[in-house]
Amino acid sequence: MSNLDLLWILLSAFLVFLMQFGFSLIETGTVRTKNTINVAMKNLIDTVFGIIFFWIIGFGLMFGSSNSGFIGIDSFLIDGKNLEQNAIFFFQAMFAATAITIVSGAVAERIRFNAYIIVAIIVASIIYPIFGHWSWNSQGWLKQMGFVDFAGSTVVHSIGAWIGLAGTLVLGARLGKFRKGKVNYFAPSNHNFIVFGVFVLMLAWFGFNAGSLFEFDIQVTLILFNTLISALFGGFAAWLITFINKERTGVEIFSFGIISGLVGITAGCHVFSVYESAFVGFMSAIIMHITNEYLTKKLKIDDPLSVISIHGFAGAWGTLAVAIFTDSQIGLSTFEFILVQTLGLLSAFLFSFVLGLILFLVLQRYKLLRVRKKHEVIGLNTSEHNAKLPWVETIESIVTIMKTGNINKKIYEERDTEVGIVAKFFNYLLAMLREKNENLKKSNTSLHKKAYYDSLTNILNRRGLLEKIKNKPFEDEYSIIIADIDKFKNVNDTYGHDVGDIILSEFASLISKKIRSHDIFARWGGEEFIIVINTSDLNIVQNIAEKIRLDIASSKFTTVGNVTASFGASNFKKKNQNFEDIFKNADEALYQAKKLGRNRVYCY
Repeated sequence: MSNLDLLWILLSAFLVFLMQFGFSLIETGTVRTKNTINVAMKNLIDTVFGIIFFWIIGFGLMFGSSNSGFIGIDSFLIDGKNLEQNAIFFFQAMFAATAITIVSGAVAERIRFNAYIIVAIIVASIIYPIFGHWSWNSQGWLKQMGFVDFAGSTVVHSIGAWIGLAGTLVLGARLGKFRKGKVNYFAPSNHNFIVFGVFVLMLAWFGFNAGSLFEFDIQVTLILFNTLISALFGGFAAWLITFINKERTGVEIFSFGIISGLVGITAGCHVFSVYESAFVGFMSAIIMHITNEYLTKKLKIDDPLSVISIHGFAGAWGTLAVAIFTDSQIGLSTFEFILVQTLGLLSAFLFSFVLGLILFLVLQRYKLLRVRKKHEVIGLNTSEHNAKLPWVETIESIVTIMKTGNINKKIYEERDTEVGIVAKFFNYLLAMLREKNENLKKSNTSLHKKAYYDSLTNILNRRGLLEKIKNKPFEDEYSIIIADIDKFKNVNDTYGHDVGDIILSEFASLISKKIRSHDIFARWGGEEFIIVINTSDLNIVQNIAEKIRLDIASSKFTTVGNVTASFGASNFKKKNQNFEDIFKNADEALYQAKKLGRNRVYCY
């Protein structure tokens, strides 16, 4: 390897590494604001874990001495003493990181962060390297048959896409994506980031394709020319689709059209003519659009970044186009060449999709795969990384106030920002609401009762309870018990809502007779009740809850007979905690009580 060739490989590797930045921008811009930090972190973490395990295992499996053309058996944990090998590893490690990042887009907004790390490790160390060995190792069985994928339309992009397809099928759609047979559009968080990301990817792709020649030769000019033309015609085709459909040019389809052109050209950029490259790029965008519409609208597959269509189908088309437009380098006829390319495509799909399916199913089996619903609702920025954005924090504060009915709170007003103006107006509305509420309290005592007491059970409702807590009847010397009737939905479904109302009333009456006169009892909503106990001793609270639970279990309720309930309890753990903190702890305890089989008391 000459010094010039070495320099070219290293410079190309630097460019390929920029693909991580480009994909990060596109993913961050495409997902919703509440998940932007999460997808950025996934792109960073898969670089770390992916390259580590590619060094430990993957590089050897991919480029080590071949065992029957299926796997490499040496070059694991290379020590860096072979200086030329270092350059090859550095370049190929960037490719491995790219393959993993493609999976990230397909499973975005609902996969657990640590589950994604496991996926990145398996892809980088096993799935990608083994197929790469088949296709790129000089002794690989596909390579020996004459399979051609110059820079990875299939080896990198389709492999990542088919693993992503397996992930989307096992994970299922994001909450609210498909409702009543319709596809709901989730608006991107930042269209500018998508555009910036495409610019970065185009630059990085020049290194991706031209660097794969592994020498600084005059042929580099053809590779760069073909790459550029294919990308541009991919964008042109995407624009044409919107023009024919009489739509405005969308940022996503136009950007994804360009990327499709880049993916499609990658397999044969070294042998296509410029005119063939233009056609390949044009058709890549068309194929991307058609397959994405079919997957989303017909099959209801939720792929947030259209990874399957862009990298999977466009990559397959580009690989097949090599046999359609060019001659085989080992003397195969056109028909034989097409058969070999098709075999490579099928092998890639079956190998990566099946292993991906097994991987995701195992993670699902052990409940490691998908985030909980409430975490998906609040966003993975907060639930997975405890990181928040100003807009998200403001929206969450508004939602919390709406849910609790506590209009006495204010949301934070960030000065001299758009979100601060929204917060200021919302606080102004809250102030007006508080004022109106006070006027109503003074003028109509019956309205006061309706506002603070539950009409069905004649006990305090949520607002009434919060009003009492506001007055600090016990200071901070109290605990909370949340009681929830087990499987109450079944009662309503089986006996009707009239019977359900009777059960709620009898349930409230039974608890009212069992609690102490100085404790507070309220209906929080639905079949959920709250008891505020005038003690911070959790042992006393647990005994009270257990007695109530036993009395409920042994009582006979109208029509349905026996009814059980689950209880979650908590007290103050720190001096600076408030009612909401204790409620959250008690609610978590209630969740654990139900998880352990219901009809039990669990203390936080």
